[in-house]
Amino acid sequence: MKKKLLSAMLCTVMVAGMLSGCGSSAGTETAAETTAAEGTTAEGTTASADGLSFAVCGGSEDAMVLDTARAGTLEGLSACRHLYEGLYKLDQEGNTVLGQAASVDISEDGLTYTFTLRDDITWSDGQPVVAGDFVYGWQYLKESAGDYCDLLSMISTSEATDDKTLVVTLAYPCSYLPSVLAFPSAYPVRQDIVEANGDAYATDPDKAVYNGAYAATEWTHQESVVMTARDDYYDAANITAKEITWQLMTETSTMLASFQSGDIIYSDSYPEEGVLTGLQFASGYNTYCALFNVGENGPEVLKDANVRKALSLAIDRNRLVSIRNLDDEVANTYAPGGLTDESGKEFNSTVTPWYSTDEADYEANCEEAKALLAEAGYADGEGFPALSYIVNNDGRREIAEAVISDWKEVLGIDTVTVEIVDSFFAQRQEQDYDIAYFGWYMDYPDVSNMMYTFVSGASDSGYANEEYDAAYNAATATADTAEQWTNYAKCEELLAAEAPVAPLFHSQNSYLFNSDSYDGLVYYCGNFYFGYVTEK
Repeated sequence: MKKKLLSAMLCTVMVAGMLSGCGSSAGTETAAETTAAEGTTAEGTTASADGLSFAVCGGSEDAMVLDTARAGTLEGLSACRHLYEGLYKLDQEGNTVLGQAASVDISEDGLTYTFTLRDDITWSDGQPVVAGDFVYGWQYLKESAGDYCDLLSMISTSEATDDKTLVVTLAYPCSYLPSVLAFPSAYPVRQDIVEANGDAYATDPDKAVYNGAYAATEWTHQESVVMTARDDYYDAANITAKEITWQLMTETSTMLASFQSGDIIYSDSYPEEGVLTGLQFASGYNTYCALFNVGENGPEVLKDANVRKALSLAIDRNRLVSIRNLDDEVANTYAPGGLTDESGKEFNSTVTPWYSTDEADYEANCEEAKALLAEAGYADGEGFPALSYIVNNDGRREIAEAVISDWKEVLGIDTVTVEIVDSFFAQRQEQDYDIAYFGWYMDYPDVSNMMYTFVSGASDSGYANEEYDAAYNAATATADTAEQWTNYAKCEELLAAEAPVAPLFHSQNSYLFNSDSYDGLVYYCGNFYFGYVTEK
């Protein structure tokens, strides 16, 4: 799954200051009138009166999942933002505004949202988008068992009272609901198209229909996906990019070379070394981790919490940050900083750190790691079995190799190898790995979004703990921020004690974008939208 707010480059939400809790609001909201923007011609692109055509890096074939219920990577989710649209969407400034909904009426207790759909919304085959498409889409999401199948857990019921009216009842008032409904997993889905295509749904352009600004028109598997702007999209006048080619790449060196040559204008992956022309930063809520497979099919050695804690403590996180040289923050909690309440108090200030990240304390961490590993029966690494640490690109391989070098130097473990795998996301989701890169970009800035990732059944680690689930559920069931945070802190404590994951650092969002020649990129919580891109 997926994660950012504050300034032009940060994601914004409808509730100012987006709290780490739920609240209520009442009133009626109406979609604003928009004005047309004209496309312009850019060197290195093709253009017409209808707008620009350009190429971007879309990640790997493995990441390009165009089924909204199953998309779980930043690339796949970003692609879905172009093809589909929810009740809310992102505007040119990255604000969450009404999309397929013309208006919404919110009850005084904040528990009932009544959406009225626009009259001018259609699917790419010409059929109107109806309220029932949202009801079906949300049920389809829940049954998908994808990364975001429980995204809408705050919704008790959803009912299409007619084709234009959708009534949504919440289990508790939720101030960040607009941000959730603007997320691709919450988009509508056509039941007849899903049923007609079965497992092949959305695996080729003709096996799906689209209600967003673009339709997928060509998919050369392992190579590229082409999206073409829809003339019948209700806000087509504001879409300045006529055609976007998503080049599918796995090697970061290729991505960088393509960017430098002008073949692509955007990439969110690149070799993590040196200062690069075109490198952009945006503060973000994300955590970069090493994930341990503690599930039923995971290696026996990693079922021992002492082993996992030893591996985590032996990592020199300050060295990792210096290797990347991207202004990362060393992590001593799973949740990143920046999650605040109404008073500005930060969630991390209420959490006991997992370990000290002061450089002066690293030696003590290493001694504790050695003792824990010896207690588990692997003193000085003796008898430690061979494990594979999988990643999906060169930059993450460099970090993984630095991690295993710490394990070798500190713990005597020399049986872990790093491997780049093309089917990385599928293998991790299927728990077909030993140790894996894991990074979580928060989809909306609420502590719930971070802590959900280790609820039983939600984590690719296979982690399951009834006590953790109870604390998480207690937090999400109340509107009291203090009570929420007490329970979320319990979640942190349990993760620290059992270590199914080793947080390494909290990274800024970074990406390559040709901002010298182009403007209008919308960058939101690690996702990207190109529909409003123009030439400067």
